[in-house]
Amino acid sequence: MASTRERIHQTINHGKKTFPYSVYHVCIPDWMKKYPLHWHDEFEMIYIYKGQGMFSVNGFKNVCKEGDLIIVPPGSIHSIDQKQNDFVEYFNIIFSLSLLEENPESHCFRNYLSQLSENDCMKDLFLFSASPICKRLTPLICDLIAHRHAEYSGYEMMIKARLYEILFILFNENLNDKKSSPQNQREKENALRLKKILSYMKEHFAEKITIEEVSEITSLSESRFMTFFKNQTGTSFIKYLNDYRLEAAAEQLLQTRKAITQIALENGFENISYFVRAFKSKYNCTPHEYRKAGNE
Repeated sequence: MASTRERIHQTINHGKKTFPYSVYHVCIPDWMKKYPLHWHDEFEMIYIYKGQGMFSVNGFKNVCKEGDLIIVPPGSIHSIDQKQNDFVEYFNIIFSLSLLEENPESHCFRNYLSQLSENDCMKDLFLFSASPICKRLTPLICDLIAHRHAEYSGYEMMIKARLYEILFILFNENLNDKKSSPQNQREKENALRLKKILSYMKEHFAEKITIEEVSEITSLSESRFMTFFKNQTGTSFIKYLNDYRLEAAAEQLLQTRKAITQIALENGFENISYFVRAFKSKYNCTPHEYRKAGNE
């Protein structure tokens, strides 16, 4: 699993270098607490198998339940979290569009796949189970999930055939034909601005970060920046930054033998008493108790 610091802009390889395709099975909160805001260059489809969770894609949030499908085009900022105390079990299907066509000059890539490579390519990102398009896509998605461990002769051709069929349906029934609208342009600008903020946080979270300096990189006033970030993420920048720091600290507690004071300082907490209080508020135990429980 990618560390907290690696999750913002993922550049890890999914599948084989010669066959960039993977299916992941995830359960929140049993296997991980949440998957914070991040993006990657691959196309992703998320199928809800059981339960319900809170899903966010490009600033749009929805509670998704069993049978729902979430489309995550390349470059889309997305996150997955618990809905209160509920659990959610889902499958991620992640693949590079180069799997289907390596030549960017080909007819298929120029006319179809290139349009699917942009983060605003889809009209609807959340396809609910009762919708006609979801009912058409579900058997194809479930077929890919059922064959996720397959290695029989020719299975790669079956996977590519299913992916082509899925993209054919999405292209013809869910392509965004309003990409040039003012609203769509604003959404694209907001996504770029949020990526800039998250990338800056990733690089500097161990240092002192002020609202003033982060607002400067977004060309917004401090008050507009705070409103923008809250609208995009559902939380304040300070809380988001502290959660990010605490998650990074929690990983170090389990993966290293460093002193708790050193871990706190390395993750942007200058006041050790405040770090312990914040950690206990988030994880319901002290850093020492968290490390002890994780090593048992």
